[in-house]
Amino acid sequence: MKYELMLLLSPKQTEKENEKNLKEVKGTLTENGFTVVDEDNWGVRDLAYRIAGNDRATYVILNFTGEPAGMPAVHKDLRIQPGLLRYLLVKVADDYTLMRYEGGLTMAKTATKMSAPAEELNKKVRASKKKTDVSEKAADPEKTEELDEKLKAIIEDKDIL
Repeated sequence: MKYELMLLLSPKQTEKENEKNLKEVKGTLTENGFTVVDEDNWGVRDLAYRIAGNDRATYVILNFTGEPAGMPAVHKDLRIQPGLLRYLLVKVADDYTLMRYEGGLTMAKTATKMSAPAEELNKKVRASKKKTDVSEKAADPEKTEELDEKLKAIIEDKDIL
């Protein structure tokens, strides 16, 4: 089974302390039969709301694989991990690949760098949108004309104020 773990580490700690905490989390995963597949460190970012008096946290995402039997021990260790503000652990599809945070990736039409899986997904979405737009326009011209006539009648109706 494949899992993804998002960690929010305390910004009050030094980088070395956060690295130590991250090594401990990885060690916990390894001890419980999991293998860390991928890691993405987002750095320090603003939180949506205050957690334990902090407005910011260091975000780290880990992808790992293993059997679910070790999951209760992992949860137990994460709850008592010092320097860890919050964590979110979810099961993901076996073919899931981590989309890397590139420091400001937005949906705007600016020059942003996306990972290969994100770029591929973006192309698929755009292609399906184009197909939908074309099929809607060419679907039924008679209905379009009928709707235009009804709209024109409503607009020209003097009883409507």
